[in-house]
Amino acid sequence: MITVTDLRKVYHQGKREVRALDGVSLTVPAGSIHGVIGHSGAGKSTLVRCLTMLDRPTSGAVEINGVDLTAARSDALRTARRRIGLVFQQANLFDSRTIEANVAYPLELIGVGREKRREKARELLGLVGLGDAGNAYPAQLSGGMRQRVGIARALATDPDVLLFDEPTSALDPRTTDEILDLIVSLRDRNPDDLAVLVITHEMHVVKKICDSVSLLEGGRIVESGPLTSVVKHLDGRLSQALLGIPPHAHVAPSDATLVDVLASGDHAALPMIAHTSREVGAELAILAGSVEQLAGTTFSHLRLAVPNGADADRVVEELKKLGADARRTAEIREEEPLA
Repeated sequence: MITVTDLRKVYHQGKREVRALDGVSLTVPAGSIHGVIGHSGAGKSTLVRCLTMLDRPTSGAVEINGVDLTAARSDALRTARRRIGLVFQQANLFDSRTIEANVAYPLELIGVGREKRREKARELLGLVGLGDAGNAYPAQLSGGMRQRVGIARALATDPDVLLFDEPTSALDPRTTDEILDLIVSLRDRNPDDLAVLVITHEMHVVKKICDSVSLLEGGRIVESGPLTSVVKHLDGRLSQALLGIPPHAHVAPSDATLVDVLASGDHAALPMIAHTSREVGAELAILAGSVEQLAGTTFSHLRLAVPNGADADRVVEELKKLGADARRTAEIREEEPLA
């Protein structure tokens, strides 16, 4: 489990004080995958460095399975760090070492014998689908293969936590999905022991693998929770990012009022637009929409055009009776897109 409590990091640039992290708190239980998203400059990179103690926080605590890394020193900190497997955007492999030697490197640092290192490295390369690549060198591998090696290396010390920093931003879509599927399989392989935290700016990553998500903005977490909870409200920042409507549907036809409707689970499968059209006696046109599977739940977000002769407020009421969140589009608080 990862527990972060009131984490703060302040940098001083001359007389100027920069609060890179300003009271960040979050919990990632074992068996879950948590995403942290935000714009460039939101504090994501600083959070990664503080979680691994590469940069000591100004205040607050980072605990891995109850061990406070911020209170640990020297040998105790080195031991605690072994419980964290870190995978960067670039795999950062040693070009002069074979793939097997790259994976074995963390074990070499802690004094594991040569044969045991080789055995563990081969096991992990097989786990990430590179069982035949041990004698190759990084320059001989594709970007996706190098990232798999980075993941294998992060697993070498049997960590309790896997921390991914933009793990797919340099990869093509197909390879991205392969890496994301691998991350999920690693979590499912150790559901009682492994907590996974993914730093990303890609909504696709959050949609595909995350159970929960936090939005980091100006060093603060401004929205956080289970994926299926944070997207349930139309004007939530995360809801807009994950279930957004295309820009071309933001302008209402001259003879209509726009209404947004967001439904989830069994409600998303109901023929609610047809039902509401019958109830109000008007044809409701669907201008745009999205349907997504998030953490095993179906969500639909539709934008409707209600003819001016119909009662838009009644349309909203009928949709709410069917279990949806519905509002006139103009009443929804829209903010700058996250991605």
